[in-house]
Amino acid sequence: MQTKVVIGTRRSKLALKQTAMVAEMLKAKFPTLSVEIKEIVTEGDRNLKDSLVNLGGKGVFVKEIEQELLDGTIDMAVHSLKDVMPILPPELTLGAFPKRANPFDCLITRDPYESLQKLPLHAKIGTNSVRRASQLLAQRPDLEIIPIRGNVETRLKKLTTENLTGVVLAWAGLQRLQLDLHAYHLLDLREVIVPAVGQGIMAIECRRDNAVVGELLAAIDDAEARQCAQLERDFMRELGGNCTFPIGGYARYEKDELLFTGVIASPDGKHVLKEEAKHANGHGVGAKVADQLLAADIYGIIEGK
Repeated sequence: MQTKVVIGTRRSKLALKQTAMVAEMLKAKFPTLSVEIKEIVTEGDRNLKDSLVNLGGKGVFVKEIEQELLDGTIDMAVHSLKDVMPILPPELTLGAFPKRANPFDCLITRDPYESLQKLPLHAKIGTNSVRRASQLLAQRPDLEIIPIRGNVETRLKKLTTENLTGVVLAWAGLQRLQLDLHAYHLLDLREVIVPAVGQGIMAIECRRDNAVVGELLAAIDDAEARQCAQLERDFMRELGGNCTFPIGGYARYEKDELLFTGVIASPDGKHVLKEEAKHANGHGVGAKVADQLLAADIYGIIEGK
C-alpha cells in the first residue's frame, strides 16, 4: 500500500479546510499514510475582476490542478464538485465523493428578515452566480443584483463596504469554515433557489491508471453522495455541458425514492422552467429531467424565440 500521497488544492481557506478534512478521513482509514498538501493557484483565483462566465466557466478553478495531476506532481485533488466540469480529461476520474453537506443556499443580512418577500423594495443583493440571481429575480424582479467575487470572508465584508442588503452564499461553505456569524442573520433559501449541480459535495479527482490511489479513495467514498453526484452531472451533460444559461440540479432521497429537480432560467429571471422526476433507485432521473426541459424548447423560450 502507498505510504505517502500528495493532495493538490486551491489556496482559499475553504479549499484548504476541505482538503484537511479529506486528509483526516484518509488518515483515519490508513493510520500509517503520510499526506502532503500542495497549494495551487488557479486562473479563477488570480482573476477576481472578471465574471466566471467571461473567464470560461467554473472550470477556471480546476484546470491548473488537473494539469498537475496529469503531470504526476500530485496524486489526487480535492474540489468542490460544483466547480468541476461535466466532462473530465480522459486520463482522470473522480475517485471519491465523501458524505454530502447542506446543499442549499442562504441569504446573509445585517438586519432580520422573515422571508425573501420581506426584503425592502430594490434591495441590493450580492452574488456573482447567475443561477442564484435568476431565481431570486423570478420571485423579486425589483431586486438589484450586485456582482461580487472573492472568498467567503471578503463577500461578507462587502455587506458593509458596498452597502448591500444581503449576500447569497452556500450553507456548506459556511458550515465547513465554522465562521462566527453571530452579527448576521441567515435566511434559508431552499424554497427559492435550486442548488448548483454538486453543491455541498466534495470530489476527489485522481488519475485513472493509479489503482493504489483509487483503492485509498474508495475507502472514503459515500454511496449516496456518489449516486446523487452522478445523476446531477448526467443532467448537466445532457443539457450541453458548460451551459451559458443559469442551471440548477438537485438529487436527493425522499421516502425511499430518489427525487431529482432541475431548473433552467433566463438571467433576468423572466423565464424559469422547472421539472422533477423520481425513481425507486434513481435510474436515469437526471437525464430524464434534462430531456423534459429540452422537450419544452427551453432555449427557444429563454431566448424569446
